[in-house]
Amino acid sequence: MGHAYSYRCDHCGYSENFNQGHGFLVHSQSLNDYLKQPVKIFHYKTRNLLQALAIEKNDLFLKAGFQIYKCPKCKTLHDKIEVTVFDGDKIVHKSEFRCPACRSRLKLTNIHRLKKAICPKCKKRTFHRAYSSALLWD
Repeated sequence: MGHAYSYRCDHCGYSENFNQGHGFLVHSQSLNDYLKQPVKIFHYKTRNLLQALAIEKNDLFLKAGFQIYKCPKCKTLHDKIEVTVFDGDKIVHKSEFRCPACRSRLKLTNIHRLKKAICPKCKKRTFHRAYSSALLWD
């Protein structure tokens, strides 16, 4: 289950949706089950890494979901598909993301408490959540 959050800029009118949670094709499963799927949903570098991990170890579990990140420097929002691979209780791999503008490491944000961010288009601090257009999915 997941949520979609809509943000809109009061200054320039730019709007964007951000997804958080599991659903659609992005969900937790064994790594081997994911690799057998014909649909490629992760970045090609992530998929290549997952294939290499599956060769090393057979019983890995993949936890994947949409997460919303914020750049600590630019203060812009980004939704990404976070992938964590487990070998039992041990984390073997966890996604890390960088801001495309400044290359700073993105930080996971608590979207429920975030009221405003920097608009990715006009760079003003007028990008806020539009509460009237929230969406849930299974």
